Amino acid sequence: MLRQYFAQRCLGGDNPLRIGTIAIGAIYYIQPDHWWRDRYRGAPTCREPWMVEAFFNGTVEAAYRDLETREWRSVYIRGRSDCALIRSLRSGRKQWIAVRTLQLHDDEGLSPGAQNYPTLPPAAIVEGYFRLKHGSAKAFCETVEG
Repeated sequence: MLRQYFAQRCLGGDNPLRIGTIAIGAIYYIQPDHWWRDRYRGAPTCREPWMVEAFFNGTVEAAYRDLETREWRSVYIRGRSDCALIRSLRSGRKQWIAVRTLQLHDDEGLSPGAQNYPTLPPAAIVEGYFRLKHGSAKAFCETVEG
């Protein structure tokens, strides 16, 4: 089951950076909101192709409560992609879109061709990431396993 227990979608296998399933450069025919809410949807309109240009890091609104001021604080999280920037290939217009909406378009097959998954980075880049964050990749694997 792909979304068992509402797990985040990411590529399977050896994927320590949790690379997602939508690649930059993927092309979709974005449907308006009313098309998704209509019970008898009918045929989608595939006139204007949109290309994924970038993913944005996310903020978690009201992530924790500050004890001194007694207010809720937001936290900026790196590597949490909730929104993407897409560009119209017809008019050049840009807009933000939720990644879950792109995943819905991917599930419905609203693209001009088969979309390829993003490629995983080389092992040297992944090892360098863990070396900076955890001291070494070996130490990280030992803490995760043990």
